[in-house]
Amino acid sequence: MPRLTVLVSLLFILSGSTPAAEKTQLLKDHAEWLELAAPIITKAEREVFFKLSTDEERTKFIRLFWKQRDTSPDTEENEFYKEFMSRVSFADSHFGFGTGKRGCLTERGFYYLLLGPPLERQMYTTHSEFMPLEMWFCKGDPRFGLPPYFYLIFYQPMGMGEYRLYNPGVEGPEKLVYASMSQQTLTRSLAFETVKKVSSELASATLSYMPGERPQDASSFSSDQIIAGVRELPEKEFSDVYARNYLNYKDFVETEHTDNYTESTFLVKTFRSSGVDFLHWTLEPSRVNFGERGGRLYASFELVVRIEDKSGRSVYERTEEIPLRITPEQYKQHERQRFAFQDILPIIPGEFRVLFLLKNKTGRDFSSQEIRMSVPGSAGPAALGPMLLFRAKEALKPGEDRFLKAFALDGWQFLFDTRNEFPRDGVLSFYVQPANLAASGLKTSDLAVRTEIRSAESNAPAWTETRPLAGVMPSGQSGILWEGIGLASLKPGYYEIEAALIDGSERKLAFRTDHFVLLTQAGSPLPWAYSRQRPAFPSADQLAILGAQYQAVGEFSKAKEFLERSLAIKDAGPTRLILAKALYGLKSFKDSLAMIAPVYEATRDREAAKVMALDYAGLEDWSSALVYLKELLKQATEIETLNLTGECLIRLGRGDEALPLLRKSLELDSRQDHVRKLIDQAQKTAKSP
Repeated sequence: MPRLTVLVSLLFILSGSTPAAEKTQLLKDHAEWLELAAPIITKAEREVFFKLSTDEERTKFIRLFWKQRDTSPDTEENEFYKEFMSRVSFADSHFGFGTGKRGCLTERGFYYLLLGPPLERQMYTTHSEFMPLEMWFCKGDPRFGLPPYFYLIFYQPMGMGEYRLYNPGVEGPEKLVYASMSQQTLTRSLAFETVKKVSSELASATLSYMPGERPQDASSFSSDQIIAGVRELPEKEFSDVYARNYLNYKDFVETEHTDNYTESTFLVKTFRSSGVDFLHWTLEPSRVNFGERGGRLYASFELVVRIEDKSGRSVYERTEEIPLRITPEQYKQHERQRFAFQDILPIIPGEFRVLFLLKNKTGRDFSSQEIRMSVPGSAGPAALGPMLLFRAKEALKPGEDRFLKAFALDGWQFLFDTRNEFPRDGVLSFYVQPANLAASGLKTSDLAVRTEIRSAESNAPAWTETRPLAGVMPSGQSGILWEGIGLASLKPGYYEIEAALIDGSERKLAFRTDHFVLLTQAGSPLPWAYSRQRPAFPSADQLAILGAQYQAVGEFSKAKEFLERSLAIKDAGPTRLILAKALYGLKSFKDSLAMIAPVYEATRDREAAKVMALDYAGLEDWSSALVYLKELLKQATEIETLNLTGECLIRLGRGDEALPLLRKSLELDSRQDHVRKLIDQAQKTAKSP
């Protein structure tokens, strides 16, 4: 009989997930909401809504959708929702007649819900020369790519049915005029003159929705831009970041938190220390809600950091509590500053998606961010790592260099703004680490660093300077520290900065870029940072974290190396569990058993029982494996447990006992071809009735 144990077992250890539930048909209320919200919902919001798997999740999402649009979230009434529903009421009363549908679902209703009442609405419904129509004069918002004012025209084709939006760029005024009203061939010019006899303003709008534009023989491209700009308003006016974050974190956030998403900014960089890459990150919520107790302000936070590989598989996850206690005096002193949560985490080389979730359990809100990033490791050609643009730095205090801390490098604590905003009269500095110089045969004394600032608008160099590498990265320093770029000579705007390593012939060997914004006024204050000190590498916890990540991606030999080093410093049950899994992955079943047995005896941990069962199955000790598998089945029904139990029973010639377990597994997931093969084997060994 073919061996299926290894395949099943690896799934057992590394997955444990079940197939996603099939999408169910939308409830009537949910379908009606989706139809009603069509004018103002973004593409991302719609996609997220359809990815939700339960009615409860969709109901929560709808509640969050309206809450994110509330213009005054501190009041009990949602002003946006109230205004929107008044638009719905008006549209239903005025636009639905003769269409067979609610007025808010007509084309006029769509634009009325999106734009609100026009400044002026002119009706032309009784003229025999052209079809019934109405012209809206609307106010636009230049922030969202619209002109300050523009027209829209809706017409009723042949005087019947629903009014449609007229497009000057596609149709032209001849679309609006009845051809039978003219004995001549109906040209655009003739149609324009026909409309002009009734209203010169209307005639001009039939050629261009842009007031004051007067193309006589051809419609204006401006009209197409206006229509497109109006249709794209939701994408520009409403932030849909909350929607993607709700999808990512709905399973991590309690019900009472899900309605209270707080916008945030963040920054993530990787820097090397002691030959290991560390993730440095900062998360700045737009607000922090405190409670008050005993004359002090407090907030209790829970932070979740999750690292996934390209396939979405979890590589590492950490949850920790962050209690904040401050005095009213401290709050007043820092009230103009945003609060920043900063930390550091070792990470293995690879392509990752990193997710951050910050729950304020006191204020019952949450913030979240995610980033996709590449960690190249130590191999490869000469390179420059990520740039950190900063406004100021502080020397570490005596003894602090014995610890690791976010954005504390080469003896300095760097202070920065996550948005990379700098005041007009400010000074910009940066820190960046070179990599693999010696391995590439390069000497510091032979190299220089050329820094160039370019305008993002023109891409033209606005500032350039070259300094010897030894001058900005003295001996004993791991990174380039370039300070003192005065910005007073630059115009406010968006810029790109590039640092490049060059050789004696000015050949560019490696480079790294970043962007910054030069403001017209003083920048916001630097954030008030909460940052924990972590032990210097290598500590037992850091080695265990790296080992866990290597185990999760299937690099079991490297996992074994780091986990054994961790256990040599501190014996810990969780580390033993991960090492036992790595040893199993290496098919060192006896070593894995020896590693995990003490953990199971001390804790009766479910994960430890799984590894025990797998190890015994790997050793083909089917009876011993069954002891642990049966205990697991008493606690929960998992597909992998059912499958491995069934296989063990088949190996022992007890196919009749295996059949109900394997059939149950197939009921839970019908896509398991290997289980069908096991069922065939079980039927062959089952006792005849």
